[in-house]
Amino acid sequence: MSNDKFSLDANTGESISTSDSDYADAFGRSNDPLAQYSDAFYKVPDPFAHFVKNVLENRDRIESEFTTTNYQRTYRQWRTHMESVAPDRHPACPNSQHVKSFIEWQRDVHDNSRRTIKGKLSRLAQAYEYWQDKPDLPHPPDYHPFEIARKETSLGNNPTKNYYDLTLEALRVEFQEIENILHRAIIGLQLKQGERASEVCNLKIPELNLSHQEVQTHYPELGTHPAIGDRTDVIYVPQDRDGNKSSNPRLIPIDNELRWLLIRYLLTRPQVDEPWVFLSKRTFTQMDPNGVNDIWKEEFHPEYGETEKYKPITSHFGRHWFSSWCRLEIGMSRENVQYLRGDKVAPIEEFPDAIDEYLHPNYELIEDSYRSEVFNLDIQRNHIQIRYK
Repeated sequence: MSNDKFSLDANTGESISTSDSDYADAFGRSNDPLAQYSDAFYKVPDPFAHFVKNVLENRDRIESEFTTTNYQRTYRQWRTHMESVAPDRHPACPNSQHVKSFIEWQRDVHDNSRRTIKGKLSRLAQAYEYWQDKPDLPHPPDYHPFEIARKETSLGNNPTKNYYDLTLEALRVEFQEIENILHRAIIGLQLKQGERASEVCNLKIPELNLSHQEVQTHYPELGTHPAIGDRTDVIYVPQDRDGNKSSNPRLIPIDNELRWLLIRYLLTRPQVDEPWVFLSKRTFTQMDPNGVNDIWKEEFHPEYGETEKYKPITSHFGRHWFSSWCRLEIGMSRENVQYLRGDKVAPIEEFPDAIDEYLHPNYELIEDSYRSEVFNLDIQRNHIQIRYK
């Protein structure tokens, strides 16, 4: 990400490019003053937990109980982001570029609203400001990367912008141009099941069942999660994994086309000792949501990039398209669409066992209609260039 900025030349009035490093060099300052402290922070207790214990837990009891969970969720998301963009940098020592990319990740990958992003930045800024006040911590009082990034980065698209209104035929044309089998599997999964990018990354081999002997031989743990039982061609999405925002666990049927895509992918997947279904192309470890979003951008941009009228097609588009199809094209009931998306919030006190009382009845209600009515991408099976990278 570039640090370049543009200003007017005082003599000519022309636009000139500047960067943060220009000012830092000129005045003997650092534009990344916390970098030098990163290694030391790995040797001390977590400063985020220190803030929660010493500040949040000393606030009004009702407010603390209500807000602590949201603060801790935001801090987990921030750690995940920093591990992705700067794995050697402690999350308590960011610079403004790290914060800017976090804003873009929340805005473009997770489709968070301006209000949601502001809330997350506020929770992060409160911890940072507490560290600035502490004499035993090195955060300078004149450097606030969260405030800088908030001022210099858009928190969201124009709210009047719409998603691209791709017809099924147009979507088929685009999908048939995808040659990479990993890309096909991920995009096909999100289009046909509406899963979040984080849920795609969190999917484990035992939570995927496919009726295919060769795949089952390659992956003996396939479909062994207790929630799947004796069901075939199904995915289980737990609600209690970091990044899975669902209020309840859910089972989602796999139609014949998605089954075919997943079989082809699994037969080419690197044979490494990792439980995750989808692996990073670079490290062969768990993929992160940024990687999922990059796949969508690679396949749909620039033709379906951001314009004055439309939002860019990113991984969230699959969730939007799936929801619209289920609700508007096949007339699925609202509560069943919410179940498939993982949106429905069931009153937990009424359901002591969420899997027995909520998960299975909903799955049985939607299984047959989903399998018979889910859209077909008309994959040109004989023309796919099977490749992983």
